[in-house]
Amino acid sequence: MPDFQLLQKLSHEAYLELLDTSFKCLAEKSQPTESLSQYKSICSNLGIEFSELEPILQLLLQLTRDAVRKNTSWTQLHDELLNLGMSEHQVDLFSKWWEKVRSSLVQTTAAETVPINPLIDIEWKFGVSSASSQLNTVGNVFLQMKLEVDQGNGRTKTVCFELQLSEFYSFLHEMERARASLDYLS
Repeated sequence: MPDFQLLQKLSHEAYLELLDTSFKCLAEKSQPTESLSQYKSICSNLGIEFSELEPILQLLLQLTRDAVRKNTSWTQLHDELLNLGMSEHQVDLFSKWWEKVRSSLVQTTAAETVPINPLIDIEWKFGVSSASSQLNTVGNVFLQMKLEVDQGNGRTKTVCFELQLSEFYSFLHEMERARASLDYLS
């Protein structure tokens, strides 16, 4: 386990510079080599060996990534940072940065997590089954959907599916929740 007591030896300005670099690294998805040179520069200015600070930075970045992916509440993250050995003042500073960049971190993470194929066309029709070998399926309402999605490079894919009325309402509810989440993030 890295020794977070080293962070308490940093000046207020140095800690803020470290946070700034870390959150920029996460928000911009910069290459490790780019942030590495920035971290090494900060360490040399402080007279600290990068090898001493590296495990702390790795754990802090991983903790932040996990908090974004798992939608961890601030109180949980706050407690975890305190348990790792950060001071209350440093956690408060972390909190201010967290509030500034959290939404951009969530958007960046969502964009890389969910591959999006743009919808080109949609066809749908409702129907009622009028005949069946099973009596209990007669009169059931269903929805048939045909989606055409762009897969990139000029390729398209047709996706067809059928939903029972209860499945359609469940699908509609999930789409409304997704829209509300996207509205909240933007």
